[in-house]
Amino acid sequence: MAKRQSFADKAKKVKHVVNCPKCSSPITPTLFLSAVKSGEGAYKYKKNMVPICKCNYKEYYG
Repeated sequence: MAKRQSFADKAKKVKHVVNCPKCSSPITPTLFLSAVKSGEGAYKYKKNMVPICKCNYKEYYG
């Protein structure tokens, strides 16, 4: 049988963090939805995973 992990073992794990080369803040991958009107007049949603940090935050959130 496998040994159960304790809470301390889970908290000790190192999380992989990617930092921005410009501002050296952590990059957060965020799902960005944009409404695109099709040729028939209906709206479709385009999904993009966008890496957001301090230097490009205002580009996406205004």
